[in-house]
Amino acid sequence: MSDPAPLYVVGCAAENVQQDGTCTVPVWMPYHQQVLPPLDLADGTLVAFAIVGMWAVGLKARLVFRAARIGVY
Repeated sequence: MSDPAPLYVVGCAAENVQQDGTCTVPVWMPYHQQVLPPLDLADGTLVAFAIVGMWAVGLKARLVFRAARIGVY
């Protein structure tokens, strides 16, 4: 997986801001991109169902362990 091209945004250092809020010396600063890439609908749905599936497995395990502890079986 290749690294994405760096993204830069225009910013202003605190010492370059005038009294009226304008910037005297704009500076290009690197913008930190997201850790995960943006997902399309199919990938997002896959991730969502994986999360819901893990919650369901955890709930089932909790119910089984509770039943074993109480002695319902």
